[in-house]
Amino acid sequence: MLNKTLILIAGLSWTLSSFGEETLKPLKNGIAPTSAEELWGDYDPRKEPLDTEILKEWEVDGTIIKVIRFRVGIFKGKKAMLAAVYGYPKDAKNLPGLVQIHGAGQFATDKAVIANAKEGYTTVSISWAGRIDASQYRVDNAIKQLYWDGKTDDPKHLVTTDWGGVDAHHAPCRYPTNNFVTNPPSASGTTVDPIKSARNSGWFLAAMAARRAITFLEQQPQVDKNKIGVYGHSMGGKLTVMTAGSDKRVKAAAPSCGGISDLEYKTYAFKETCDENY
Repeated sequence: MLNKTLILIAGLSWTLSSFGEETLKPLKNGIAPTSAEELWGDYDPRKEPLDTEILKEWEVDGTIIKVIRFRVGIFKGKKAMLAAVYGYPKDAKNLPGLVQIHGAGQFATDKAVIANAKEGYTTVSISWAGRIDASQYRVDNAIKQLYWDGKTDDPKHLVTTDWGGVDAHHAPCRYPTNNFVTNPPSASGTTVDPIKSARNSGWFLAAMAARRAITFLEQQPQVDKNKIGVYGHSMGGKLTVMTAGSDKRVKAAAPSCGGISDLEYKTYAFKETCDENY
């Protein structure tokens, strides 16, 4: 686990927008992070308000299910909002909370929420890629594109994850030149930094979203904030490793087929997001 916080030198100005301060401070002297500790720096996942929205709510077999969105951060002056499926047993109180992270091509899902509720857990299944598979709210790639295109008059239109000025969508990314792992540097508003930097990587942004999901769970009356775990499969497995390794609030982690591959310094794009550092 990362067990130290890099204190960034004071004096860096924060870019202001209509939403408030930028989530990430500008690079010091234009130099990108060179370690996992430096990548996360003094980032505080509790600092910003969540601005939580409830998009849909229903009940299935004693489980309350909500499709929600909450703020990941402000990047390039635009608010990034993460969609998720949140659920818990009816009348739940002080239960352990789980963050479920989907893999490549997969969806945030109410199936995991319902299954976990039957075992006595609250769960937030995060849609970092923008897809949702719930019985009363389904967003596939076609509907995701409708949302991107702003076609609110289309009867199939649904609100989902919006990364705003950056791009941590996957299969496909929102901007054709992006590739999730590195995201080519862009000064025009699609990457955090205008130079090659791990802060542009979808891995970093999606892990940040998972850490914000922990913050969401902490604030729910159904959740024991001292008993929070995270799990995921494939890309969700790697994101589980990154989330658990960078956030001490995680008390249990179960990565599946992710974070156990050959993603080492010599074979991976950024050592700052490499598994062995987490």
